[in-house]
Amino acid sequence: MDRKVLVVPTGGLRREGITSSILSFMRSMDRDGLDVRVAAVYNNESDVLDELRLLGCDVVETPDRRSDTFGYVRFLISYMRRERIDVVHVHGSSSVMAIELRCAQLAGVRERIAHSHNTRSDDPRRDKMLRPFFRGSWTRALACGEDAGRWLFEDSPFEVLHNGFALEKYAFDAVRRDEVRLRLGFGDEPAVAFVGNINYVKNQSFLIDVFELLSRDVPGARLFIVGEGPDRSKIEGLIAEKGLADCVTITGRVSNVDEFLQAFDLMVLPSLFEGLPSVVLEWQAAGLPCLVSDVVTGECAVTPLVRFLSLRDGAAAWAACARDALAAAGGADARLDASRRALPALREHGFDIGEASKRLKTIYLGGE
Repeated sequence: MDRKVLVVPTGGLRREGITSSILSFMRSMDRDGLDVRVAAVYNNESDVLDELRLLGCDVVETPDRRSDTFGYVRFLISYMRRERIDVVHVHGSSSVMAIELRCAQLAGVRERIAHSHNTRSDDPRRDKMLRPFFRGSWTRALACGEDAGRWLFEDSPFEVLHNGFALEKYAFDAVRRDEVRLRLGFGDEPAVAFVGNINYVKNQSFLIDVFELLSRDVPGARLFIVGEGPDRSKIEGLIAEKGLADCVTITGRVSNVDEFLQAFDLMVLPSLFEGLPSVVLEWQAAGLPCLVSDVVTGECAVTPLVRFLSLRDGAAAWAACARDALAAAGGADARLDASRRALPALREHGFDIGEASKRLKTIYLGGE
């Protein structure tokens, strides 16, 4: 009989970090012997639910985790008991995962996986309040990286399971670069970019300040923000206020990030905090130089393409580094060489989704 696995992303199912990781695992994993269900707990995007169903996963729609917490708890306990779930895999960024893990414990689920995806919580008060209930609620601890594991699990043992991805998909291709640039409506101009959710954590307002200064030194430079999020209108207002509307483009969320990366010359991630951001790994696979906030774990610097900067240095220092990085960038041959060097390094460090999904399947089947 197939082992029943319930995957619970505590932040809902949206096209960003944790959900992207779950989708990558489900696309890659040989699920023979497994019956995987994914809980849709709140703030879900319908296209994500549709993709999970197409991948053969049952989507379990629950009461809203935030607005109906008691109904959510009752549902989870009842569902897991009724369905005789064998494994629950809870993804999150804080001890608030105790809610799902304790529900699983009450429902008699013997294998309870807590999976840490960040190095701090965006709700420190609730995290502190639930820490005592979180400790001891899991039977196996996973983390996207060493720092994320140490932060959440403290002195308890954990295993690092990287958010793998299809490495070759991101390899640099000069022909694709020209095609994407044509599609986006620009030619040889230097292109700086960010990929991810548009919110306060990702700090796009600082990115706009950096680009405003950079554009004075690098005529014709373009900035692309590839993503969507709650702060989009605020960032659009800032772009207009600074008179940058002609050289800054917000693309919205796209399904072909790998193609967009071909067109860019420099990536910037000025986050206020992060776990181990998959985007920085993808950028390196594409051979792109990256400027990254030093609050981000050094584990993401698999190649020399990554340079860390402090936000305290200010926008002018970041703009100067961006200018230097653009000036130092070689042509297509240099980019191709950087990409070719990055791919085996990423594979060696455990970021290949094929190997990562095999490991997760072994865990789901009860292996060590």
